Amino acid sequence: MLPDGVVGSRRIRWSIQAGICKLALQEEASYLDYLAYLVKEEVRGRDETQIRNAFKSARFPVRKSLDDFDFSFQTSVSQQTVRDLASLEFVKAHGNLILLGPPLVGKSHLAIALGIRAVEEKMRVRFWTAADLMQDLYSHLADGSLRRYIQTLTRYDLLIIDELGYLKLDQTASDHLFQLVAEAYERSSLAITSNLDFREWAEMFANPSTAAAVLDRLLHHAHVLSLKGDSYRLRSRLAPPKQTAD
Repeated sequence: MLPDGVVGSRRIRWSIQAGICKLALQEEASYLDYLAYLVKEEVRGRDETQIRNAFKSARFPVRKSLDDFDFSFQTSVSQQTVRDLASLEFVKAHGNLILLGPPLVGKSHLAIALGIRAVEEKMRVRFWTAADLMQDLYSHLADGSLRRYIQTLTRYDLLIIDELGYLKLDQTASDHLFQLVAEAYERSSLAITSNLDFREWAEMFANPSTAAAVLDRLLHHAHVLSLKGDSYRLRSRLAPPKQTAD
């Protein structure tokens, strides 16, 4: 006996097909036209399901769009540069994206928006904060599946690591991050946001040589954006008050 969810899904599909059949008879469409329309609707339904599942798998904390990014406020990043990144050629080429800058200047917004763009293009994407990623890797170390898990992650087209640099990494976490970056090198794309300048990364890792090895792989094929300025989230508070008529 089929599960209720499967039965319900099939009932919906049969209902849609019945409606299409009725429409075809009303419009006296040819059999081939009807068949082509039926196939088109089936493909569209599967695409929608695939994208919906991909969004769920990506685990974005919020939905962000490039259309919502205020380039007039955040002038340190070029709109044309972001538009070029939105073509996702860097992902197709297994390149990386590093977004640097102080807190609240729009780094996470851009990383998430580009990740959502990638999902819409049927790419596999996974998002973490750096703290969540480290906890995830630790849990797989505990059950002996770390190596296999890291290899699984490199099957994603784009891995987004947000807020790297807010917490200092101990030796184990430093090694874990190096293993992930090394495994992803020229296989998957990494998009990383950090509040630290590259010169400060040595202080984030337990060993400066690990920081150097990570940066060597990250920057070999990378786009680097340095965002500056006031808090992007507080832009509305910084705007001058509207003048009211007397």
